[in-house]
Amino acid sequence: MTVTSEHPRQGLSPDSTGRTSRSGKSNRLGLRVVATLTVVGLATVGIGASAAHAVDGINIATAGTYPVGIATDSAGNVYTANSGSDNVSKITPAGVSTILATTGDGPYAIAVDSAGNVYTTNSNANNVSKITPAGVSTILGTTGDAPRSIAVDSAGNVYTGNEVSDNVSKITPAGVSTILGTTGDSPSSIAVDSAGNVYTANNLADNVSKITPAGVSTIFATVGDSPVAMVIDYAGTLFVANRLDENVSKVTSAGVSTILGGLDGTRPVGGAALDRFGNLFLTSQFDLVWMF
Repeated sequence: MTVTSEHPRQGLSPDSTGRTSRSGKSNRLGLRVVATLTVVGLATVGIGASAAHAVDGINIATAGTYPVGIATDSAGNVYTANSGSDNVSKITPAGVSTILATTGDGPYAIAVDSAGNVYTTNSNANNVSKITPAGVSTILGTTGDAPRSIAVDSAGNVYTGNEVSDNVSKITPAGVSTILGTTGDSPSSIAVDSAGNVYTANNLADNVSKITPAGVSTIFATVGDSPVAMVIDYAGTLFVANRLDENVSKVTSAGVSTILGGLDGTRPVGGAALDRFGNLFLTSQFDLVWMF
């Protein structure tokens, strides 16, 4: 299984049951809350059409300060990268919230591997933290400048999209860090396919880069204006949320790009996820979640 993460302004992550969680707005105490939504209550309007205003989430727990990234594991636990408090919250399916561990400075994106290890990109420190299920936190390796997206492949290699240095870092399970390849301008989201190819959505270039395991980088496809989030399915199809065009691009494994649908005049804000049924979820302005 390939685990991916996006540019998480308001992260969105489904668990194995199809339950979807997202980080939310600040409450009056300056903390942040996590909302959970279920597939029930979301209505699609035909194939590829966006859902009408989706149901509101239910606040299930309080996280640390300013949680920007969110991920789930196979057991349904939710994890948030708390950029304001430099730590990770773990929230059980019952809604019990604890601080799992500390991170480096400015944790931004977060991912979980199949063994339950949690990884965060620390955008102010240019490195990646690894946190074991027992809560032991270490710095796994260094990255390029401003890592703000993260993905983990089935072998446990970690990849980060580095927005300022326009490249991708690869960190092995042993902590060996290298620059895998260059990207387009400002990679805001990253994904890995089953063959080990890495893809980035390039926010200022309106395209997608593909980097092979050997480090060969090409422009794979063009997408809409200002892509902010991207996910990949098991067939290698990419779904890219385009902020300024207020729509979603679908890119096949052959690099053919089409517009899947629109968001009814609202802009995606950086959350994208696929559930096990193949439903695509996006977060947008006005605290909306869309399903395609």
